[in-house]
Amino acid sequence: MKTTLFLTAMAVLIIAGCKKKKEDAPAPSVIGFWEGKYGSGSTVPNKPYFFLYRSNGTVRVYADASDTATAGKAEGTYIVTGTTIKTTYTYPPSTSYSTTAAVDAGFTTMDGTWGAGANTSGNGTFRIFKK
Repeated sequence: MKTTLFLTAMAVLIIAGCKKKKEDAPAPSVIGFWEGKYGSGSTVPNKPYFFLYRSNGTVRVYADASDTATAGKAEGTYIVTGTTIKTTYTYPPSTSYSTTAAVDAGFTTMDGTWGAGANTSGNGTFRIFKK
């Protein structure tokens, strides 16, 4: 009788210990394609603006045309600190811009400012959405 009770208790413990662990959802990320508008000075953003954030810390920025095949293309880098994203990029041959933006908790909407060179503000604002 003691042996049967012991074996039953061991079987219950083994079965309980073999439960599959529930997978956590991946954390929200800036990586991916973002689409929106930018504006110059105090104008409401109304010009096409696209960002392709890559997993290696680089970014491609497209501006001024709705079709990325004909839009101006810049390459750069970005840094994410919490919900703040700072980007620096250069259009050939050497025209550089920088941005700083706040992203929502779900990493789906980004609002920010842009500036010339290393300045992250002073030239206008933008709003982009993750696609």
